[in-house]
Amino acid sequence: MQCPFCAQRVYAESDYPDHNVCLSGCRPAERSGEDVDIILARLKGVKAFEKFHPNLLQQICMCGFYEYLEKGITLYRQGDIGTSWYAVLSGSLDVKVSETANHQDAVTICTLGVGTAFGESILDNTPRHATIVSRENSELLRIEQREFKTLWEVRLCASVN
Repeated sequence: MQCPFCAQRVYAESDYPDHNVCLSGCRPAERSGEDVDIILARLKGVKAFEKFHPNLLQQICMCGFYEYLEKGITLYRQGDIGTSWYAVLSGSLDVKVSETANHQDAVTICTLGVGTAFGESILDNTPRHATIVSRENSELLRIEQREFKTLWEVRLCASVN
């Protein structure tokens, strides 16, 4: 499989064989201008990013990672401490909540589709409020906590000024 961000090969993470990330040309520090243009074009087609200022979109392109999940893969579990924020580029994911620690009683409360963003709990380091499971093969944009907080602060400062 190739990464749609940079056409480099996408590799499975060893701990999660059905959870693929681009580990070559898509490392943010190694992106070319062409890679950023490809990512930018992809993000402009996602409703969640329609109203973002072009400078903010450019910054997202410089720090985001591509992830591919096959159907039925758990992205994270309710109670986990968040480390990343996500946007759905294609596919869909179920949001499941449970009243027990073993998640045997998990109930799907909604489905996240293309253009949906989630994972804001990383702003205050609170545990995840739900388990996220891919409903179908899905592509995600992932931004790690440190970069997301920086983008968030820049956006807040820009809206105040």
